[in-house]
Amino acid sequence: MREIKTVGVIGLGTMGAGIVEVFARGGLQVVGVETTEELAERGRGILQASVDRAVQRGRVSEQDRDALLRRVRISTTMQDLSGADLVVEAVPEVMAIKDQVFSALDGIVGEDCILASNTSSLSITRIAAGTDHPERVVGMHFFNPAPVLKLVEVITTLRSDPEVVQTVSALSTALGKKPVVVGDRAGFVANYLLFGYLNSAIRMLEQGHVSREDLDTAMRVGAGLPMGPLTLMDLIGLDVCHHIGDVIYGHSRSQLHAPSATLEQMVTAGRLGRKSGRGFYTYARTGGSQVVPDELTPQNGEQAGVERVAVVGEGTIARELVGRLEDGGYAVTHLADASGDLSAVGSVGLVIEAQEELDDTEDGSVADRDVDDLFRELGQTVAEGTVLATVNTYSAVALAAISGRTEDTAVLRVHTPTGNGQVVEIGRTTATSARTVELLRGVVRAMGAEPVVCRDRTGLVVDALLISHLNDAVRMLDEGYAGAEEIDTAIQHGLGYPMGPLAMVDHIGADEVLVLAEELHSGSSCLPREALAPSPLLVEHVLLDLPFTGR
Repeated sequence: MREIKTVGVIGLGTMGAGIVEVFARGGLQVVGVETTEELAERGRGILQASVDRAVQRGRVSEQDRDALLRRVRISTTMQDLSGADLVVEAVPEVMAIKDQVFSALDGIVGEDCILASNTSSLSITRIAAGTDHPERVVGMHFFNPAPVLKLVEVITTLRSDPEVVQTVSALSTALGKKPVVVGDRAGFVANYLLFGYLNSAIRMLEQGHVSREDLDTAMRVGAGLPMGPLTLMDLIGLDVCHHIGDVIYGHSRSQLHAPSATLEQMVTAGRLGRKSGRGFYTYARTGGSQVVPDELTPQNGEQAGVERVAVVGEGTIARELVGRLEDGGYAVTHLADASGDLSAVGSVGLVIEAQEELDDTEDGSVADRDVDDLFRELGQTVAEGTVLATVNTYSAVALAAISGRTEDTAVLRVHTPTGNGQVVEIGRTTATSARTVELLRGVVRAMGAEPVVCRDRTGLVVDALLISHLNDAVRMLDEGYAGAEEIDTAIQHGLGYPMGPLAMVDHIGADEVLVLAEELHSGSSCLPREALAPSPLLVEHVLLDLPFTGR
């Protein structure tokens, strides 16, 4: 294994300056190179601002900051990299520019110098092929912000020297990072999974399935992810998302990565996210994070409150609903025996069907009472304007037609709380009135949960996006992209997930994930059907009762 004392970094934008900081924090001598004095000063300013923030937050002492900065030399001459043991390229994601950089390095650095690219999507094999010594070229993909996020993807090619790979991986560990060694595949691990998920989220938005705010709430709160997909894309930069997505699709041809017309139009219009002050959201200033209202910001809808709510059904879910509704200030009628007289619910403003879903009988009924019959009778019994809802997996369209209450029927999907709170999804039909939606939003908030309104399609938002994302991770494992531990490490430490996707499958239950994946594949999800087929490896693990993570 080689000893690394001096590192060069080419390109001092946000990523490059962050990588310089990582190496300098690790006690290494660093030479940062830019093309002009102006860009060099900008890079120096990014580094200075970052380490000053670390001092203000108590993460670094002033003495350590000053020592770190003394280990960094900024240059505009690539010849100053001649003594480097490792050079990391962090220039724009354009193959021609990277080719120029690596060709120049062949004539500058020593033969023992390792060359690495921080590319997030381009082929390391292609980059290495243009050099005199492809065996010394690897990918060293940091994640933004580099000083904070732990993941480093170490990408190998068929010609990578094992000693080079071992050296880069060991160095990453010594720097406090979590290295994951992966082969040179489209998008590597983290970006391949991430951009399939992000692209699916955009598809939901452009089809009018859900609003931007509710989409982000669904995945941040309902799935427990660090931020919603649209907020994340605004942070990354929509131009960067568009470029990476196109590269991955060019290699994979996966329908989950098919280019988005909406994203292309936004980039063409200059709406690049935070960096331009406008993306999916509008920001108070260019480069800032404070979201301000714009023409797409939801206005307060028609206010419709209720005082009395009825819960029909017995079991854990029904009892929990009764308790939370009472805590929310509602007078609750609990009709535990759904087969009994429904006249007691005739004067309430909202009826929620919450029977336990047991094994279905041949005619599709559940243990308590056939739901079709229940909604048919409710439609004849309750007062005009009473909202009818179910927390079970029934079609709002079918129940609206059966009850005859087309404007007043919706489905509720109560999700398990995450570290970010709890989501209750409100599945609406084309005919569901704004009054019904706003009434249900108010009830959900009174219960201490976050409402997400969407069209009544298979999986609604949370399950449709999360389960397809997890299924894609299992498919990645099956196709040999990387091992289970590497995939989970990449996603948990590169994207900040509370746990890796395969650990999440084990946590939810592979059998439950398979059931939901099969429903998505055969149902009315707005995601591409051909991309939703359950992975054969998922089926195998369910049948053999095998965990993915060994925990």
